[in-house]
Amino acid sequence: MAERDPLEQRLEALASELRWPATPDLQPAVRAGIASRRRRRVRLLLLAAAVVAALAASAAAAASIGLRGVTIERVPRVVSPSPSASASAPSPGSPGARLELGEREGSLADAEAAAGFQALVPASLGQPDAVYYRSRGVITLVYRPRPGLPPSSDPEVGALVMEAHAVDSPSFGKLVDGGGRVEPVTVNGGPGFWITGAPHGFFLYRDGGQVDRFRLAGDVLIWNQAGLVVRIESGLDRTAALKTAGTVRRAPV
Repeated sequence: MAERDPLEQRLEALASELRWPATPDLQPAVRAGIASRRRRRVRLLLLAAAVVAALAASAAAAASIGLRGVTIERVPRVVSPSPSASASAPSPGSPGARLELGEREGSLADAEAAAGFQALVPASLGQPDAVYYRSRGVITLVYRPRPGLPPSSDPEVGALVMEAHAVDSPSFGKLVDGGGRVEPVTVNGGPGFWITGAPHGFFLYRDGGQVDRFRLAGDVLIWNQAGLVVRIESGLDRTAALKTAGTVRRAPV
């Protein structure tokens, strides 16, 4: 038998004398790491699902408006910018000036010619007491209070019927806080909203999407019909407002 190499013998002897540390059990740590990664993955998936759900809810809320020519936005609080803009404290002057309705027209036909469309008139209210036209094609019919038509938030106004083209670029804007309610309704077979409760902010858009100074408005019924966006701001309750809206017709030529 061949003699073993002395170096090899010495290395073997040294190996037998060494004290190696105990090998740790890595299995629990590996399992914990895998579980942690799974939990992170699940959290990410849940977060992604929540984001998708939120976006879907937002899209559904936007779609539920279903009206052209108006924006309706929820806000934490609606504050009147000045006493003259308060619905409960009307300033002196005619309703047209006080409510910034624009120029008073001699007739409904004059307002229609300026706006470029034929107005819808509630047959149950008859001919308006005054007609106003404002830039960007807004016609307003003013009805004074009378039996069956109580005063609105403005004591000299029983009803305002405001109309504009129902286009993607809105004419009307509304700000509703927690004290107000926005209730979906059906008006003449189409979607609309009854806005009630606390006074809400109302404003008109100017060219370029700029916003006019808003005022506070009382109960309002708003809907689309015949290519128009129509809002009735009045002292009527929900049932009476819907009944009035059901009588709107094109004004006789």
